[in-house]
Amino acid sequence: MQSIEKLTEYFRALPGIGPRQAKRFVYALLLESEEFLNEFSDLIKVIKKQIKVCENCRRFFNSANASPLCRICGDKNREASVIMLVEKDIDLENIEKSRAYNGYYFVLGGTVPILEKNPESKVRTRELIYYIKRLLESGHLKEIILAFAVNAEGENTSEYVQSILRPILENNSVKISTLGRGLSTGSEVEYTDSETIKSALKNRS
Repeated sequence: MQSIEKLTEYFRALPGIGPRQAKRFVYALLLESEEFLNEFSDLIKVIKKQIKVCENCRRFFNSANASPLCRICGDKNREASVIMLVEKDIDLENIEKSRAYNGYYFVLGGTVPILEKNPESKVRTRELIYYIKRLLESGHLKEIILAFAVNAEGENTSEYVQSILRPILENNSVKISTLGRGLSTGSEVEYTDSETIKSALKNRS
């Protein structure tokens, strides 16, 4: 396979990238300077070495020290009684930009497709259960916010998460809430503006 076709296939493997867009990326790189390409390739080579996964929320973070926690999870000034569950890192980042939420997070790592026979293979089920149990032991947890896309797959993920958490929470007065309908049907958290996120948080139920 020629270099152009092979690199196109690599770009196509990225989420949301179609064949035409992948090919455009390749031709755009061909127009860049050798300095740009060297820096680009160097960053790809070291990204796995420089980026860690937070021990608590499971988000990716760049750490210059030996801490197993990201900046948010290591911040003792955040609201310890609330945790928000999101699909992916970029959802977390978008919610942080809104400055409407000051609790902690957990990144589920994906969604559960409808009719999926092995949902635990699609999301971080084991890690979520472990983390929630730890929060319950601390005695601070009062609310779990489910912040998933307002579509069929997001709703299915929400139902799955509630089903696995219900046995753990049955003897605890912890509320499970979902974002309010400031988010319109079909909305993804990643692309939602700050004002809409504020409204959705304020009107959660």
